[in-house]
Amino acid sequence: MHSNNIEWAHHSVHHVHDLIHRIFTCPAPAGQAALTELMPVFTDTFSMVSTGGAIVDRDQVAHLFHRAMGARPGLQILVSDLHTVWQAGDTVAVRYQETHRLNGVSSARLSLVILLETPAGARWHYLHETALSPEAQ
Repeated sequence: MHSNNIEWAHHSVHHVHDLIHRIFTCPAPAGQAALTELMPVFTDTFSMVSTGGAIVDRDQVAHLFHRAMGARPGLQILVSDLHTVWQAGDTVAVRYQETHRLNGVSSARLSLVILLETPAGARWHYLHETALSPEAQ
């Protein structure tokens, strides 16, 4: 694997979660600015499997973030344990752990994202999230 592919992929994971944090914690206009910056990161055919098992497309993700804008002040998001699990050409799959902390409560998930390197930057094509039990966190 080329280290620069791994670097841009890992950077994208952190950058996207920084934007998501801003969306969840900042009301408009700062939250809207973060959402406007975030949505082009997802391909037009982006889909994800949520921790609850729902299959969600790009438009549904945009709606979810818009509804949640500024709704979780004090939220902390920690991204850790990034591992590149597959790479072919300009496509990289990265597994990582994401932990949310709010009001003394933590929840965590393992996620696998498939990213495409494009001239416009990293684009997220697919995301699969699996909730972790408190014992696994």
